[in-house]
This record gives sequence, C-alpha cells and structure tokens, in this order.
Amino acid sequence: MVKVYISVDMEGVAGISHGKPTSRGDDLYPQAVELMNGETNAAIEGAFAGGATEVTVNDSHGGMFNLTPEKLDPRARLVQGRKPYSMVEAANDSSFNVALFVGYHARAGHPRGTLAHTQTGMLTLLTINGRTITEAALNGLYLGAHGVPVGMVSGDDTLAEDLADWFPWAELVVVKRGVSWQAADSLHPSKARDLIRSAARTVVERAAGGDPALQPLTLEPPLNMVIEFRHAGQADFAATIPGFTRTGDRGVAYETDDTVTLYRAFVSAARLAASADE
Repeated sequence: MVKVYISVDMEGVAGISHGKPTSRGDDLYPQAVELMNGETNAAIEGAFAGGATEVTVNDSHGGMFNLTPEKLDPRARLVQGRKPYSMVEAANDSSFNVALFVGYHARAGHPRGTLAHTQTGMLTLLTINGRTITEAALNGLYLGAHGVPVGMVSGDDTLAEDLADWFPWAELVVVKRGVSWQAADSLHPSKARDLIRSAARTVVERAAGGDPALQPLTLEPPLNMVIEFRHAGQADFAATIPGFTRTGDRGVAYETDDTVTLYRAFVSAARLAASADE
C-alpha cells in the first residue's frame, strides 16, 4: 500500500496572477477552478503512475469547496468543505507515505510573491523559533508530527526559494515567476501540469521505494510562534485564547513543545482574530 495525500490551494496555480478570480462570485472564478482542477489531476495521475494505491485530495483554498468532483480523476478521494483542520484535514494519522502540495504560494510579507499570504489576509508575518514560515512549511510541520514527509510543492519561484531550507528533500515545482503581489509570469497550464505530473511520479516512486531522504519535517522544542496581524484589534482578540500573550503593536506569541498543539493554536488564533472585524 502506498498512500498519498494531496493538499491543493489556488493562488500558486499556473495562470493565476490576480486575487479576484480566486474568489467565488468573480466572473473569472470558474476559469480559475478549471486551472486548479487541471493541476490537481496532474498530481493525481503522477501519483498513480509512481505506484500510489490510494490518493486523498484535500481542497484547501478559501471556503474549501472549489474543485469540481466529477472533473477529477475518479481514482482519488476528495475532502471538501469548512474543516476543523483546514489545509491538513484527513491527514491526522501516520498511514500516508508522502504528501504533495499543489498550487501553494509565498508567505505573508514576501516582497514579490504572487498573492503572498499565510492562511488568511489578516496576517502580515508568521514566525516559528524566529524563522519566517509559509503555510506550506506550517502544514508540513503538522504532517511531520504524524510521520508524513512533504515530497513535492508547486507554486511560484519565491515559494521555492522560501522552502529550499524547509524541504531540502522535496521536488519544488516552479510554474510561474512572481512579479509582484498581483502579477506573475506564468507557464502555459499544460506545461505546468507536465512538470507537476512528472514530479509527483518521481516523489511517489521514491516513497514507494523507501527513500530515506524523504523526511518528516520536525523542529526541536520549545516551539515559539509569533503572529503579526494587520491591526491591533485582531491581536487583542487572538490574545484572549489561553496560552497566548500580546506582543508588540499588532502581535501575539505562543509557546509549546507539541507541534500538533502549535498548529491548533495557530488555526484558533486566526479564526478568532477574524471576528474582530465583524
């Protein structure tokens, strides 16, 4: 059995350069979904070609019900909807051999990354143990706590640069060049899919063969997380969660020895902070 977990976002997909098409209700949203479907299928196809016996796809963008079920490869399972564990839902055990991230993007605060953010537009910066971190690496830490390595990540060149130190064993697939926050120099979607399909196949073959270089991402405790928000009110709300302390003008801090607890704390803070703007 070779089980593969695929988490799919939208901002890092080839052909996506502006925020509006990534939002439900925009005239170009259906086209953005088609691009997302295409890269998802490429990853699924590559995974099965590499020896996968089971593939689970987690729709991880926005409200998390974007992918068109009947247009996906029927061999894969699809997890959709507003989920407690967000972009890593259904990956809370050690049964998966490897994870693939498709359509991911640069971290909040990156000066050039296309549609750069970290889980939500409310954050301006996220650090763990003093290192800036993308949502790809944050999700990788959660998976790593369950012994699951991230073997492939696709997105723009700025994301690949950010992840080189976090996932040195992974295939980092560059499908576009970040020009600015809402501009990108993108490959044709068919070319991007070819790259993703090939990388997914290679990674799953490595996982199936027991490649020792594929490692779960871990950090030595204690884990010190600092979240900076757009305004002080969001930080005020997040700081009411037990264990959080207020720091700086717009920030909160949290410390734990447990990676899963860290991830849960981050998701809780981001969700509660959103209520400050209601």
